[in-house]
Amino acid sequence: MIESPKPGFPKWRLNQWRPTRRDLLWTAAAGAVLASCRGASGPTAAEAASQPQAEEPAVTLREACRALGIRHGAARDHFIDPEDLMLDRLMARECDVVTPENGGKWGVFQHTEGNYDWRRFDAAVELARSIGATPNWHTIIWQHMGMPPYMKLPAGRQAELGISESAYFSPEGSLSADTVWPRFTGVVEAVRQRYGDIFYRIDVANEVFFWETVQSHPQEQDRYGFRRGMWWVAAGGAEKGSDWLDPFFHHVHKAFPKAKLVLNEFGIEIDEGWQQRKRAYLLDWLTGAVKRGVPIHGIGLQSHLIGGKPYDSAGMRKFLRAVDRLGLSVHLTEMDVDETRLPRSWSRAEKDRAMAQLARQYLADMLDNARVEELCWWHLRSDLNFIAREHPDLGAHPSPYDENSRPLPLYTAVVETLREKARTGKARSG
Repeated sequence: MIESPKPGFPKWRLNQWRPTRRDLLWTAAAGAVLASCRGASGPTAAEAASQPQAEEPAVTLREACRALGIRHGAARDHFIDPEDLMLDRLMARECDVVTPENGGKWGVFQHTEGNYDWRRFDAAVELARSIGATPNWHTIIWQHMGMPPYMKLPAGRQAELGISESAYFSPEGSLSADTVWPRFTGVVEAVRQRYGDIFYRIDVANEVFFWETVQSHPQEQDRYGFRRGMWWVAAGGAEKGSDWLDPFFHHVHKAFPKAKLVLNEFGIEIDEGWQQRKRAYLLDWLTGAVKRGVPIHGIGLQSHLIGGKPYDSAGMRKFLRAVDRLGLSVHLTEMDVDETRLPRSWSRAEKDRAMAQLARQYLADMLDNARVEELCWWHLRSDLNFIAREHPDLGAHPSPYDENSRPLPLYTAVVETLREKARTGKARSG
């Protein structure tokens, strides 16, 4: 059902729904850029009810996080898994926060300008309300993906701008200096009218800094490290320099004064030159934003960890201490562990041990050097994570639970790390 936003928080109780053939065709066309939308739906209600309930662990991740003043949660997309009672039980047990994996993305809830399809956003908000959790909003600005065709730059401007990345352009694109602000404020107001000031965290901007490749560096980024993307162009990044994002944060803070506003980024954990450079660019911007009085409360670290790549523990600890000195907290917003670069010859147990050790080291660095306020997984169950969906032959374990809601070694490593920090009192979290 497509509808326009209505004033006030809706007095609805969302009914369970299944995607129609039209929904599926629309998603194939409009959601191709959303990599995590590629899987099939979860088990039916009858199938879930017939499955034996997994034995609950002695200590939940949520309990271990709460002991340190950290909110624990996960992403959920009700289009991918509209009816999954086993998952609902797991999230009710584990979640203080719920992120609508794709439901809060512009390209999903307003695919056509002026017409709103709230179903997937509504479903995440309702789930959060029903289990006593708080919803997040991920994300408003996405620099290169997740936007409908009209929120891209006109295809005819690509040669003029000298930008080779075609994802920023569309034949239907009409994003410009004249349209970017009214469209942005209009979407913020539509969401505020529908839900009110209920969000725990809002990702005001997502992945606005560069992803470096041989082709992209330095042609596709500005001197501050920003992608020369569609938002950067329309909002005047070339003229405004590092300040171009500031008005967006100020506006969202006025609309949602209770929410924690963050800049959400990825790709800074590895001991490789481009990630170290990105870390430096990010810290420079955060330092300037704090000095300018931008209402930013923390940094969102997606935390898509990569097994088989060299984790830069020393560099991350230095970065986190600098963030802490700025008075900013840290939100781990999309945590999982990618095993696709580990040797195929390794056994399942060997892979699990390596991934658990990486997560243990990463989380320990976070807790020792930053004020961690949130730990949110990109799905609690491994079978629902995009890594497992894209590599079905691996039987991957990117998340703390398996397909039957049984805890994996990744769960054990994280719980033990959290409990150890609580016992020693060394954590900077909370």
